[in-house]
Amino acid sequence: MGMDLSMKYSPLFLAFGLLAMLANPSIVSAQPSGANDTTAPVTGMKPDRTTAPLGIREAMKKEAEKRKQRAECRARAKSEKVPLVKRPAYVKNCMAQS
Repeated sequence: MGMDLSMKYSPLFLAFGLLAMLANPSIVSAQPSGANDTTAPVTGMKPDRTTAPLGIREAMKKEAEKRKQRAECRARAKSEKVPLVKRPAYVKNCMAQS
């Protein structure tokens, strides 16, 4: 009886392992069982992108217009070569005129 204990039972362990994998295919398969589902998973979290209320959207549009106007005023100050120290006042006056 020169056979080692692990060598004697290794085919049996291999058979049980194969049987376990066949009994539970989700362990072996690469795709989840619900791969063809078109529904989103229920996580209880809100989606990343939501629509802002009307008042907030209007405020955001006004801010965007102000940013655009401020950028134009800064570009005009740069093109007119207004000194860096005087540019904030120039931009403020430019914004007040528009």
